[in-house]
Amino acid sequence: MKKTMISYALLLGMSPFLVQCIATEQDLRGLEMRTRVMDDRIHELERLNETVRGQATSQARLGNELENLGNRQLQHEGRMEEVEHRLQLFKEEFHNNQQATSIRLDNIDITLQEIQRRLDDNDQHLADSLAELTGSLQALKEQQERNQRQLQELKEELAREAARRAEAAQQAAEQARREAEERARRQPTAAPSGTPRQITPENVKQKVGEAPVVAPTTPAARPSRPEPAPTPAPAEDDYYSQGLRQLERNNYREAYTAFARYLEEEPRGENAADARFRLGESLFGQQEYELAILEYQKVIADFSGHDRVPAAMLRQGVAFEELREPATAAIIYERLIGEFPNRREAQQARERLEKIN
Repeated sequence: MKKTMISYALLLGMSPFLVQCIATEQDLRGLEMRTRVMDDRIHELERLNETVRGQATSQARLGNELENLGNRQLQHEGRMEEVEHRLQLFKEEFHNNQQATSIRLDNIDITLQEIQRRLDDNDQHLADSLAELTGSLQALKEQQERNQRQLQELKEELAREAARRAEAAQQAAEQARREAEERARRQPTAAPSGTPRQITPENVKQKVGEAPVVAPTTPAARPSRPEPAPTPAPAEDDYYSQGLRQLERNNYREAYTAFARYLEEEPRGENAADARFRLGESLFGQQEYELAILEYQKVIADFSGHDRVPAAMLRQGVAFEELREPATAAIIYERLIGEFPNRREAQQARERLEKIN
């Protein structure tokens, strides 16, 4: 409709010229063609106008989007600055932590070296103590063998002495009998009423050594040769009981000897674990802490399921404290707490461990 109105307007505008001129059919056709061309151009202009309007709208929209992008870029730049600041702080903190960690690692290395040195010293000390103990045990074995030989010789000597005394007593009895018979033959034989008198030898007493011999009224029979009295063997708990009594009186050397003899006779007896523990206590009382530690270790190793094991571990730690080795004592206390957490010895170990720390 709009295009038709524009066409009419053009015709009206050109009508004065057409009136003054003689229009031919050919001219009209040319004019119509021009009109159509102008319509096409008008249509093209309208399309261009719409295109321009659309582009303007797009440009406006793009402008808004660019402005939004600019704002977002500013926001991102602000965030990037904040992230870079935090990253810088993190780098500084990481560097400080790395330095502190390096210092701690150096201190740990020094501590480990010191612990290793102490362990080496302890190993050497234990090796020396073990060698010394081995020498002492060998000397004790040799002394025990000498004592056994002397005891055997003493038993043989006592047997020979008893045989000599028996022989002397026998000879004295035979001599007394002969003398009594001789005196009886020398006495008068007359009896009243013509009855022969019975001759009875008188009693004769004579000392031979320390044993008195009495001549019998009838001819004496030859006495039998006495056997030597056997040495009574100690009961199983004799040495153990002696050790307990000596330990109660703080006679540590005598207690050690008694418990050692008990263990020689009954190394796996009923009271062997307790005797071994009290052997360590006897050495501890004599301030022989290294040897006491070894005896406590025998309780732990040889009687692992015995009730004395926690006490042996506790006393072992106390001995290391007396040797001024609290680090080793702390290791033993921690082991005691870990293996026997509910025992009374574990509570004592915790208290001693707190004092060490």
